[in-house]
Amino acid sequence: MSGLTEFPRHTGALAQQFREAGFWNDDRLADYLERWADETPDKVAIAAPDRDITYAEWRDRSRRFANALLGLGLKRGDVVAIQYPNHPEFPIAFLGVAMMGGVLCTLHMPYRAGEMAPLMNHGRARAVICIAGDDKYDAPATMADLKAQVPSLEHIIVVGGGGRAGTLDFDRLVEGAAADPVVDPPAPDDPVILCFTSGTSASPKGVVRTHETFTSNLRIYPPTIGLTADDRILVAPPFTHVFGLSCGMLGLCHGATNVLMSLFSPELYADRLIRGRPTVVFSAPAHVAATIKAGLLDDADLSSIRDVIVAGSVCPPEVAAALERRLPNGRTGQLFGMTETILIMQTPLDAPPEVRHTSTGRKTAGIEVRIANPEDDTDLPAGAEGELQLAGYSVFPGYLNNPEANATAFADDGFFRTGDLATVDADGNVVITGRVKDVINRGGIKINPTDVENLLQAHPAIVLAAVVPMPDDVLGERMCLFVTLAPGTRLSFEEMTGYLEENGVAKMRWPERLEIVDEMPMTPTRKIQKGELAKLVA
Repeated sequence: MSGLTEFPRHTGALAQQFREAGFWNDDRLADYLERWADETPDKVAIAAPDRDITYAEWRDRSRRFANALLGLGLKRGDVVAIQYPNHPEFPIAFLGVAMMGGVLCTLHMPYRAGEMAPLMNHGRARAVICIAGDDKYDAPATMADLKAQVPSLEHIIVVGGGGRAGTLDFDRLVEGAAADPVVDPPAPDDPVILCFTSGTSASPKGVVRTHETFTSNLRIYPPTIGLTADDRILVAPPFTHVFGLSCGMLGLCHGATNVLMSLFSPELYADRLIRGRPTVVFSAPAHVAATIKAGLLDDADLSSIRDVIVAGSVCPPEVAAALERRLPNGRTGQLFGMTETILIMQTPLDAPPEVRHTSTGRKTAGIEVRIANPEDDTDLPAGAEGELQLAGYSVFPGYLNNPEANATAFADDGFFRTGDLATVDADGNVVITGRVKDVINRGGIKINPTDVENLLQAHPAIVLAAVVPMPDDVLGERMCLFVTLAPGTRLSFEEMTGYLEENGVAKMRWPERLEIVDEMPMTPTRKIQKGELAKLVA
């Protein structure tokens, strides 16, 4: 059986409440493309380094791709996987899939067959879109091999390299199909995306969004940052992650221009900040830290930028401040979101730097926030550190076909357990202080390493810092520090501990081992994989 027909939904009184409050409406994702293609057909919708795509061109190519998929026999609810960088074909393909009622399943670029097969089987993908490949990665061959592992997979659609046996050429499909509107478009409550939050295990955590639950967030979040049709939005995270995909679609929903960056490198990121002339930028903290430490923004003209908004992991305040010093007309702020929630908290634009640089801001409309004891989900008093728990219109109702994960994801009253440690100040600003699972138990003393990591990343030699537990026969766990260094610098253990002492850090919270690595193991959205580091000192 193909097609995503059964998945967790908010139903009954709760769904009615979200609709009556105006959070959900009858929007479909493609409605926005139709609107802007009618109202501003010649406006640049997608600004890539090598070409521009107008709203009219985007609609034309997406309609054609939608009809091409229908011509292949795909139908509403069918899953189309995609492993592709932030090039124009990604949003063109996404809107084509959305127009014909399909569901886009995102696969990160670093993934290979072992990671992709469980995800594609979980969604019963019927087609996959991929790059042509090169001498480092033959994507079409990998997808062809996956057919033996993914019984539902029928079609391999290749962008930029047609002609290989057993594959379909994306451009030929588009050019050979009609540009007419789809005859039987999806309903607002039909699924449109399937994203995985930790998807390489045998039990993937898949989150399904319908048209109305996805677009509602894209309507409600932007007023918090003053987004308008005049903006040029640069999204550094990959579209294969919900952070990148959501921020990439903000431009569509508001008639703005998306400035594309294919894959991250400090050099490319700096180039797009300068030459792309964005007004609003969405980045992970690691994007910013690496580019600043490389010296690529020291004399850069960043005068076009109004706001740089960081998210995806805890941002060291020094990183946010260092970037803001380089923005003559701009500021840095933070947002909070997850695959399970999308974009739901934002630092107020008029807040002072000490708020914008240290917190993820306040909840947006329709969201409930509480700080709870992670052991029993009871509310904690104001100012106390506990687990951040969330509820509301944009919080998902459960993982796809994963009852084991769902059993532990929610408190008894329905609040989602994020796994993040946080505090809330008197003004409602949420400060993420770490992860519940990252707390180190050193002889019975619980140590949250996040503020130590943030302080160390302000050291001029350190680009990235991560503290992980290492086993100890006496204390149970001790702290090991992993760092990457700026070019041409050195760091000794004594220099590290001396720096912590100078900055008033108690000795019990000093790392007891230092490991210098060339690069950190990172997720596709530039989060440090602490689990991989912990294995090195286990």
